[in-house]
Amino acid sequence: MRRPARLGLALALIWSGAGAEDMIANRPAFSAAEQPARASAHCDEIRTQSAEMSEPEDRIDLSMVGELTLVKTDGALWYLLMCRDVRVLCVTYESNDMKAGDRVVMKGAYSRRDETHIMLDPCLAHRADQPGDGDKCSLRRGCRAASMPRGDAGCRR
Repeated sequence: MRRPARLGLALALIWSGAGAEDMIANRPAFSAAEQPARASAHCDEIRTQSAEMSEPEDRIDLSMVGELTLVKTDGALWYLLMCRDVRVLCVTYESNDMKAGDRVVMKGAYSRRDETHIMLDPCLAHRADQPGDGDKCSLRRGCRAASMPRGDAGCRR
């Protein structure tokens, strides 16, 4: 009796993973969780790349590059906003002294809030002219927006 249940669970897990891969196959800025994207999306590309994309059952990541339009904090978290058409919000632990107008790369867990708002939470961000810490840091290891020092077990620069 237990084998059919296990087989069913295994097949369900395989099919759900395949669905996520199919969903991002033609969307180069999206990737499976913790995996590098084939390319970072620019603000003028994100509406097209995210069009008709359903809310994923499993985590997928989105990688963006562009100019910050807003940087705010509530005292615990930092909110980095990018793009004007479809606004992309990166929720992170550190600002790394980034300011509106800075060109940055951000990557995080994708969630579509509505037609004009995307949230990346958790998210890592760094200036576009700095090494790509966001692609080398594990979001699960508690890296703080690419701010960990060199040699830290969780992040590498």
